[in-house]
Amino acid sequence: MYEKIKLLSEIKELMEDERLFDMFEHTFKKYEYYFNTTNYIVLNVYQFNDHGSIHVLLTARRALEILKIIKKFGIQTTAEKLGKPFDWSKFIVAFGALFHDIGNMIHRENHYLFSTILAEPIIEKLAKEFERTDWLLLKALTLNAIYTHDEATQCTTIEGSCVTVADGCDMEQGRSRLVHKKDKVDIHSVSALAIEKVEIQEGDSEIPVVIDVRMKHLSGIFQVDEILTKKIRNSLLSGKVKIRIHAENQVLEKVV
Repeated sequence: MYEKIKLLSEIKELMEDERLFDMFEHTFKKYEYYFNTTNYIVLNVYQFNDHGSIHVLLTARRALEILKIIKKFGIQTTAEKLGKPFDWSKFIVAFGALFHDIGNMIHRENHYLFSTILAEPIIEKLAKEFERTDWLLLKALTLNAIYTHDEATQCTTIEGSCVTVADGCDMEQGRSRLVHKKDKVDIHSVSALAIEKVEIQEGDSEIPVVIDVRMKHLSGIFQVDEILTKKIRNSLLSGKVKIRIHAENQVLEKVV
């Protein structure tokens, strides 16, 4: 359904920054074995759903989509509030999304903490390459975005909020972030398989981000409520996101 080459092309277009994208693409290729190993363990040891290369690229693309929308409607990012350029926010969102799930290779529980531990030396090297003087702040903000992606953790930055909401959007046709056993039939699996398409749209100045969720039947709402809604509410974008559900010839809307 999703291809790495196409996702990388879309990320490049959203970044609008050749230098940053070159860093991102090089880093993705260099550490792809991290994402593949994580996914191998998730699929074969935990017997859960995809947490590999496609997931992290898709999360990066969607996080950058959200970032671009909120920038257009004048929402200041945390980096900007701290007096840093908007390019910092792109860096934080992109690399936060790229490495947010690698902690799963250690354990599912507290995987967001393990992700920050494993990513720390990588992010430090990248931050020093991108920012010569204030690299430690850039590193800290990026690790924050990794740590807060889980719905159990409150977001404290706008960039981290973009990553966590984007992560929750990866729930199409079995790509659910709601962890479920692949061979077990229950509300978790039925709901996860109900969702056909998730798209991020531009809203208006009051509610800038609209997430369209198209599903075969209304059981998919369980998936939306258990993951996406919780992630939005734990983010700093709460009240700025509308979820629009399309199912069974109905359109249901709610601002989260």
